[in-house]
Amino acid sequence: MVQGAWSPSRGQIVRAAVQYSDSEQTKTRFPVVVSSDAFNERYPDVIVAFTTKASNVKHPRNYDVEVSERRSDFRATGLTVSTTVRCGRLWSIDKRKIMDVVGALPEDVLADVRRLVRACFVDD
Repeated sequence: MVQGAWSPSRGQIVRAAVQYSDSEQTKTRFPVVVSSDAFNERYPDVIVAFTTKASNVKHPRNYDVEVSERRSDFRATGLTVSTTVRCGRLWSIDKRKIMDVVGALPEDVLADVRRLVRACFVDD
């Protein structure tokens, strides 16, 4: 991925090297960019929501959004299997750790993700 002026856009699904919390090793993950485009252009980090294979989710949470492979627009996501976006599991990653953009969420799914990310930070 070309660095410098490049910055990801909200809703893009990226392939990134994400560090394990208890070691220096990294694992390739496919998070969704949730920070605004203005934030992404201004800062060296982006805020992402982690994803996991939908089959790994045994107890869905009220902040999860599934991206089903049954959707007609699923191929545009760049994902290979149904995936769950964990809107309550946010992380900041250095843009230099992003290897490439694999796809983007459909607009209706992105709207759900944005709503749930906001809801995680608002007290009722």
